[in-house]
Amino acid sequence: MAVADLTVSAANDGPWVAGGTGTYTLSVSADPTHEQSDKLVTLTHHLPMGLTPTAAEGDGWSCAISGHKVSCLSSRTVAPGESYPPVTVTVLVGRHVTGSTESVTALSVAGTEANITNNTTTSTAHIDPVAH
Repeated sequence: MAVADLTVSAANDGPWVAGGTGTYTLSVSADPTHEQSDKLVTLTHHLPMGLTPTAAEGDGWSCAISGHKVSCLSSRTVAPGESYPPVTVTVLVGRHVTGSTESVTALSVAGTEANITNNTTTSTAHIDPVAH
């Protein structure tokens, strides 16, 4: 049985400023050496304390926010070597949060996948203090 191999990645538009907003971009790509992806795909983005998700959207994705967790589902078919449309997560940065903060993004596929070691990634955002 041939199966797909998906890889997740996450980036942010930091550095951010305490009390401001920021954006994460979550991406899922299909390995060109494996089969197409045609199973239900779930992206879960966990934000640390101090970052509050305010919006999550992506073409063909159904996203929900619960506390510091964003979950997005897609049942789109993606050919080998292609990518799903990106998911954009907008966050509110707490006024007292500074330094570096790390979020974790995980990918799960309904059914079998060729390689699950590339299904989790982190994104580190730097947060500057509010200028006085």
